[in-house]
Amino acid sequence: MDRYDLIVVGAGVSGLTLARRSVAHGWRTLLVEGDRRVGGCLASHRFDGAAEGFWAELAAHTAYNSYGALLELLDAAALQRLQARHKAPWRLWDGRRLQSVFARLHWPSLLASLPRLFVTDKSGFGLRGYYARVFGQPSYEGLLRHAFSAVLAQPADDFPAELLFRKKPRRKDVPRSYTLPGGLAGLAEALVTGCELRTGVPVERIERAAEGFRLHAGAEVLTCRRLGLAVPAWAAARLLAEAYPDLARRLAQIAPAEVESLAVVLPKAQLALPELAGLIGIDQDFYSAVSRDIVPDVRFRGFTFHFRPSRLTQDEKLERIARVLDVDPTAMVAVAERTSRLPALKAGHAAWVAAVDRILAGQPLALSGNYFYGVSLGDCAERSRDEFARLARSGT
Repeated sequence: MDRYDLIVVGAGVSGLTLARRSVAHGWRTLLVEGDRRVGGCLASHRFDGAAEGFWAELAAHTAYNSYGALLELLDAAALQRLQARHKAPWRLWDGRRLQSVFARLHWPSLLASLPRLFVTDKSGFGLRGYYARVFGQPSYEGLLRHAFSAVLAQPADDFPAELLFRKKPRRKDVPRSYTLPGGLAGLAEALVTGCELRTGVPVERIERAAEGFRLHAGAEVLTCRRLGLAVPAWAAARLLAEAYPDLARRLAQIAPAEVESLAVVLPKAQLALPELAGLIGIDQDFYSAVSRDIVPDVRFRGFTFHFRPSRLTQDEKLERIARVLDVDPTAMVAVAERTSRLPALKAGHAAWVAAVDRILAGQPLALSGNYFYGVSLGDCAERSRDEFARLARSGT
């Protein structure tokens, strides 16, 4: 059996960045992905047929120049391909009309509460507990609750306040907000270059062994000195139940939140809707609708609606989209859909991370993903950077 210095399970942005650092360090590295594609939430759908050449994001939509742990892994050619996103406004949709984001702020309570912003620590608060305190309850209920749910694509009240809007250094040599030709999947395509990759290989069981780890994937057994799991927390819990039962029990505490995403493409001439970055749903069946207007196309416009789970059929979703965009459903040139599962993190999450890291200390096992520092691409890459540094320092 071949033995690797590190096997990374999961080829989303967390696994790609962990494997990329390992390869650069000179370790013999294998990246294993159960799906047939790499990228995870880097899920740009590239249409064919009538909408050939057009793309839309079905999961992650945005990358920023504050994602230093990700950007430092891109070579010069990939950095040159980064494409600045056009600026456009966000609007609110309450089921009847478009509104400005500022229309639902309650100014008297906001001004009265705002001084607390400078003296209230986010630690231990959920978004509701913190932002209702510093911006006022009416502004939170009227606007911020919906805006945060749109950003996170899940109910946001209990999400840890300290994980949102963390300050990070920005690189001045790349656009503040960017994508790539063909969408953010281009990041996955750049990061996987140089990695030994095997797709369509679902790992079913992990066991500790004298040489490190044995990974059982069907009839095949893979061996490695070190192991990196860059899969959802609930998947990592299942895989580690035998080798690290205490750790598995903690990982199982992270629950999934589903979001059903549906992208539509329409001819530009069919839409009277002004150019925008997206819509925030106010008490709607969808959290948000993110527009492709930030990367204009001469022929088409595209919108990805992120729906609350198990509420509408596909036909009902298309009817809802047509009503919001004020178009005939027959005008839609193409559609694409995806269901994603995101971690539903809760206030007090920092203590959970600290407990997990205490178990991992000194172990030849790395855990990375969107359930540690936050759910953004940059958060995932930061966690992978820190976990690789820990493995490399320990000499395990």
